[in-house]
Amino acid sequence: MSELPISEQTAKLLVDLLLRLDKKLSAGGVDDSDGTVGGFIEEVVIVLQEYVKLDSTCAKAFGKFRGQSTCFGWEEPLVKT
Repeated sequence: MSELPISEQTAKLLVDLLLRLDKKLSAGGVDDSDGTVGGFIEEVVIVLQEYVKLDSTCAKAFGKFRGQSTCFGWEEPLVKT
C-alpha cells in the first residue's frame, strides 16, 4: 500500500478491498483467528485517514460506508471524516 499514489481513486480501491474483506469475515470465508486480517483492516483505516490529511478529495471514497455496518465497526472513524 505504501507504494500506491495518494488519490481518490486509490482510496476507492482500498475502501472496496475493506468491504470485500469484511464481507468474507462475516460470511465465514476468511479465518481471522490469529487477528491478521483484522490488524490489516485497522492499518488500512489508518492509511486512509492519512490520505485524507494529504488530499481531502480522498474522503469522497468513504461515502460507500454510509448506511453500512461492518463486523467490527472499523468504518466509523472514516465515516466521521
